[in-house]
Amino acid sequence: MLSLEGLDEEDYDWFKALLSVRSKRRFVLVAEQGDRIVGFVIAYKYRENVYVDSLAVHPEYRSLGIGGRLLTALEEIMANKGVERILLSVKDNNLRALDFYLRKGYNIRGLILFMSVKISSLPEKAPEGYRVVWRKTPLRSNPHKYKPTTMWSELTEPVDRMIYKKYRMGEHTLTVYKSGRVRGVSEFSVEDKRLFAEYVALSSYNSLEALKALLKGFRDVGLELGAEELEVPIDSSKQVIIEELASAGFKTQKTEFLLEKELDTSQ
Repeated sequence: MLSLEGLDEEDYDWFKALLSVRSKRRFVLVAEQGDRIVGFVIAYKYRENVYVDSLAVHPEYRSLGIGGRLLTALEEIMANKGVERILLSVKDNNLRALDFYLRKGYNIRGLILFMSVKISSLPEKAPEGYRVVWRKTPLRSNPHKYKPTTMWSELTEPVDRMIYKKYRMGEHTLTVYKSGRVRGVSEFSVEDKRLFAEYVALSSYNSLEALKALLKGFRDVGLELGAEELEVPIDSSKQVIIEELASAGFKTQKTEFLLEKELDTSQ
């Protein structure tokens, strides 16, 4: 029986659900010591890109090179599969991890901003003709024709949809409609009087109007649930959307570094 000591209960259940999903896009490598899992890396493949979702080593086994060996093994496997680039994110206060990846040849590509606002400050009205529907279920399908606000969403969402069939964490969905067509979606969670928009994707057609309608939907949901704050992650490259959020009162509370590394696929 493998041990997953060091993971909290939610991570443990998610890890088990992840392992049970059969997908060519999801990769999990583990490091074992006897009958214990002492480290693992989880990655998602999409076309020529791979996103490293998690790389963890049990506290008792750190500083032994396990994380580096896991990362190197993943890079070699992905290069053999024709993957050209690996991406990952690092919290801004985790400088030890940042230095680790920089030593491994990763470059800082940009930032992910975590912007938040008080629910009461969100718009009270949606643009004319827009309708927002709240469902107390996870997003069931991946809207490929819409652009997510974070890079990782595009890479992880197809596999996450499969995991949600086995493991529920209380996700909700907001869908924005105009003229009977979907113009935007968001999957979000509720915790400690806070709404966290884990996934936001908008149609390229009048995307700012769809965003305003989505924010109005968050206001309605937040007030009904007694939430006080909304947090949205967004790539720093999404300048137009960032400006719209800032004008709506959003402020950046924290950031993550977005890193990438080009792989040699010639060998």
